[in-house]
Amino acid sequence: MKNKAIQAFILSIILGAIIILPNTIINKGIFTLSADYNYQQIPFNEIMNHSLKEGSFLWTWYNELGSNFIGTYSFYNLLSPFSIIGYLFKSTYYPYVSGLLTILKFGISGLTSYLFLKRYVKNKNNAIIGSLLYTFSGFQLSNILFHFYDSVCLFPLVLYTLDNLIYDNKKHIFPLTLALLSITNWFMFIGQCVFICIYTLIKIITKEWKLKNLKTIIPEFILGILISSFILIPSLLFTSSNPRINNTWTIINMVKHLNMNRYFEIMRSFFFPSETMAPRAFLTPQNYDSVEFYLPVIGSILIISGIIKNKKSWEKVLMITLIVIMLIPILNSSFFMFTQKYYARWFYMATLIGSLISIKELENIDKKTIKIGTIISLSSLILSILYYIIISKKHPTEQFIFDKQYIILTIVFMIINVIITNLFVKRKKHILIAIIIFISIWGNYTVYKYSETGFKQNKKYKEYLTTKIDIDQVRTNSINCGPNLSAIIKKPNIKTFNTNINGSNFEFYKSIDYERAVSTTIEKESPLNSFLSVEYIIDCETNKLEKINSKKMGIVYDQYIDLEEYNKLEKNEKIKTLLKKIPLNKTQIKEYEPLFKNKPSIKNNTFIYKNNGFEAEVEVTNDSLILYTIPYDKGWKATINKNKTKIENVNGLLAIKLNKGQNKITFKYNPPGLKIGLIITILSLVIEAVNIKNLLNTNKNDKNLKKTNKNLTK
Repeated sequence: MKNKAIQAFILSIILGAIIILPNTIINKGIFTLSADYNYQQIPFNEIMNHSLKEGSFLWTWYNELGSNFIGTYSFYNLLSPFSIIGYLFKSTYYPYVSGLLTILKFGISGLTSYLFLKRYVKNKNNAIIGSLLYTFSGFQLSNILFHFYDSVCLFPLVLYTLDNLIYDNKKHIFPLTLALLSITNWFMFIGQCVFICIYTLIKIITKEWKLKNLKTIIPEFILGILISSFILIPSLLFTSSNPRINNTWTIINMVKHLNMNRYFEIMRSFFFPSETMAPRAFLTPQNYDSVEFYLPVIGSILIISGIIKNKKSWEKVLMITLIVIMLIPILNSSFFMFTQKYYARWFYMATLIGSLISIKELENIDKKTIKIGTIISLSSLILSILYYIIISKKHPTEQFIFDKQYIILTIVFMIINVIITNLFVKRKKHILIAIIIFISIWGNYTVYKYSETGFKQNKKYKEYLTTKIDIDQVRTNSINCGPNLSAIIKKPNIKTFNTNINGSNFEFYKSIDYERAVSTTIEKESPLNSFLSVEYIIDCETNKLEKINSKKMGIVYDQYIDLEEYNKLEKNEKIKTLLKKIPLNKTQIKEYEPLFKNKPSIKNNTFIYKNNGFEAEVEVTNDSLILYTIPYDKGWKATINKNKTKIENVNGLLAIKLNKGQNKITFKYNPPGLKIGLIITILSLVIEAVNIKNLLNTNKNDKNLKKTNKNLTK
């Protein structure tokens, strides 16, 4: 096969199949991994598919108490090309399609990384090797269970089109690539923009590019961002209210990782085959920070060789810069909107540059520098042993080795790989074969480690996948079930595992002293179920429903409590109080206090979930406030008897004033920022289309001119 790009794609597909298919066959057609893959990727792709087809693409009732659909799921690859392929199938087929999509992701990663790398090597076979180093790096294998893996596969494409823009003057493709990365996962895209800036700056500093190239890059960069405004603007507005975006820094934690283990983890990731997030072999039983890097077989030997050579190159300067960024917390956080929570989920960018340096070294082997790289790699093993001895003596009662077999295999493969690299570094075919063998073994082992718990979790998943819930569309809670059950049964369920929920949810949980990080679990016995209008408890072990006494959706109170007084109550008292009194701030008390003098009550109350909103009919004895345990959001618009009405934010929940008698209530939701985002996107696409048309006309005129000149010459 002459086309090397196709070779890179097919080889990555084959290796992906070798890694994924055994797991899929064992699990009877479903590819299953632990944690996020089973409990987020599969359910979320099902519900995105289902919701888009039923028309619920502005507001979703299948995320906790309800949530902005675009804001929630744009973080979880709503418009990723891989998700879009999944939408071609029935939503319930996704568990069976997900394994094939994962294989495709490996193939696309191999293709995009090859396209980027091929420019920098003379022998394109080396670019194929580099594509395998990136596609099956420790980072990619370890992070296969996360939703952001889609962005990792597509990332090299943006550097490829940027290079084409500067080196080959191929205009107007770079903005489209930026837009693709943005709509795939806007949060990861922010980090990718940071990398593009660093990449460009380093190339200018090292005189690889000229300063005047910025005049070409900046307009296309801005245009690419503007094209994706329809996703970026509503997603950013939605996420800005999430308290997990924590930017409280001190001078010390800006420059130093307070957890010293982090420095060791970074070092380990460069020299040792990757570990799974959980269970892990050494130091901690689990670590979901994504601290992985390792390049198959060669590790960091060739990277070290490339760095210590005297020859100055942009990739060498860039790699050193990236390592420095890894070690300084505030710089590391620049890839994640400067949030203080530590993540290493940008390391894949460094693995791409590490792969580039490695394959360039394959074309210009220096035994001396290879030997130094080997010594440093083996020294990391000695350092690891010393570190273990030190921390064991410092903390004699704590455990630091959690899986002896795992750590032995990691060390054995690390030593074997060092030996193989030294033996075959000049024999490209042999090193390629060694890389393929290692990927096949370690890839399967990684999937197996994830599947140790994955199979057990997936058994539960399949149980509630087939659970028949014969109830109307009412709010439920669940026990003995995995989280995000609502995405499987297509009915509202408040047990969730989701980073992205409406910020007003956190406001409500804070008001009742409930600490919510990434998941919500409310016990069966909690009176909170009644307040939140949970009508049924689902038990996945018995496939049974238990109806409970609860408030109907839409609570009319005849008493209120001053918010300041309410906040002084103990946790249990707060929830009991909510069942009887509505907490109001000073402004709300001033406006609505007269309503409570007449002791209003409900005669009739009906509530219906609708696509992107809800409808209700309520008859009350007197003017009153009604509270809906649905997250407050500026995107809500409400009418009573077709007349617009004011919406109050009561501890993060919705409340409106009712008039005496019959009230026909309609709530409709439109995500803040979506309208302006769509306008900007459309205008930007028009500009891009005009630019491309002008470019094509220019190229056509140039060809005609050359043809004319050629005829005149004859």
